[in-house]
This record gives sequence, C-alpha cells and structure tokens, in this order.
Amino acid sequence: MSPPRPTPPDLLPPALLVVAHGDGGDDPRDETVRLLAERLAKRLDRPVDWATLKRPETFAAARRRLTVALGTDEAAALTGIAVYPLFMSEGWFVRVKLPKLLAENGFEDPIRLPVLGLDPGLVDLVEHRLRSIASMQGGGVPADFRIALVAHGSGSGDPGSRRAAEALVADLAYRLKCRLHLGFLEEAPRFDDLFAEIAPQIVVGLFVSAGTHAIDDVAALAARTPSVRHHVDAVGRDAGIASLVESALATRCPP
Repeated sequence: MSPPRPTPPDLLPPALLVVAHGDGGDDPRDETVRLLAERLAKRLDRPVDWATLKRPETFAAARRRLTVALGTDEAAALTGIAVYPLFMSEGWFVRVKLPKLLAENGFEDPIRLPVLGLDPGLVDLVEHRLRSIASMQGGGVPADFRIALVAHGSGSGDPGSRRAAEALVADLAYRLKCRLHLGFLEEAPRFDDLFAEIAPQIVVGLFVSAGTHAIDDVAALAARTPSVRHHVDAVGRDAGIASLVESALATRCPP
C-alpha cells in the first residue's frame, strides 16, 4: 500500500496533541510520549504537545503551551486540535477518560486519530523489527526462533486489549510464516507461565512505553531467563512510530 499523499499545511489541524496513559511510580518520567512529541514537532509545520491521563494536570499545561504557540486567546477554547492516543487498544481510558479530560481542559471538537495499537502500519513496523532481530542473530529468520510477544490484557474483563494483541500477532504470524506465542500481564495465558513453557529466545513487549509493566515485570523476567537473546521492551518507543502518527494525520485529514 502506497503512503498517503502529503496534506497541504493549510488543511491540517492547527496543532497536534499526543496523549498516553503515563508512567507509574512516584516520579513519572513519561519519556516515550515526550520524545515522540519532540520528534513530531521537528517533522510537522505546526505546534505539537503531549499529555498523560495518569497526570491530568498535563492537559492544562499542554493547553497553555499550545495557546501561546498558536497565538490564541488564553480564555478561548482550542478548537479542532488533532489528538493522537498513544495506546495499544481502544479501551475505557480512550473511550471515556480521554474525551472527559479534553473537554474539561478546553479542547473543543478535537479530531481524534486512531490509536497506535489499531494502526495497520504497526504490523509493518513490528514485522520489520523481528526480521532485523532474527538476521542479527546469526543471519536467521523469525521462524528459526521461539518468539514471545507480551501484551497488557485486562483484569476487568474488557476484551479490547486482548483482541488488538491477538489480531496483530495473527497478522505477524501469517506474514512471517512462523508460530508466535502471546502472553499477557493481567489475564491468561500469563507471560510468566509462557516463559516457563517455551523458553523464549526473542521477547517483544506490545507496550507503549518502558514503564512499570515493561521494566519491572517483563524485562526483569527476561533478564533472568537464560534462553532470551534479544528483548524489545516496548514497541511504542520505536523511532518509526513518528512516521505512523504522521501518516495517520495525513489520512484523517486528506488533501
């Protein structure tokens, strides 16, 4: 599929807000979403900012910065801002909490782009990374290795995370012509049980950022598992994500 044609700058939304769940802990760094916003600001001819649901005050801070950047009235609502949800599925946070925080902070009639985890381009990106990793391991192909992918899942019964991960992994397995193993943090099959069962050689975290789950849970176990040769902590940290956002923006706002 050919990439979307560039959209004339005057037809794009006035600004872009990248929103993630946010890192946990007492001192959240939110490096992934901040770095992505910085990369996009260098590529797009318009202001780009970021916010996280974990820290609602970041929405007000982003609004203040965007107001200054756009030269608008501080008391007026920001209308028609494009919002990119840096999430792996369309769960409760994206469907309910994100619109609420946008409305509460004066983002009026936002143009909501598709979430990262449902972007068809993400499959291309992960496929390319897996082929590259396998090649670095002695010139092999993915079918030569036991590959485990780990997603968040949901302890509340919301099927969104599972379905998004299963769809991505099924597409990858078809393209790579190999068996891929999928485990979850909060539902069966649990990733730790999967590690014990297959002794993975390549591990890929289907996470947005290298936060608490990716590091404290999966990375810690990968480091203790002798069979693991290569570990990607979070696909959302890949530099290629910026291109996916840019394409999503051009597709949603075509010339």
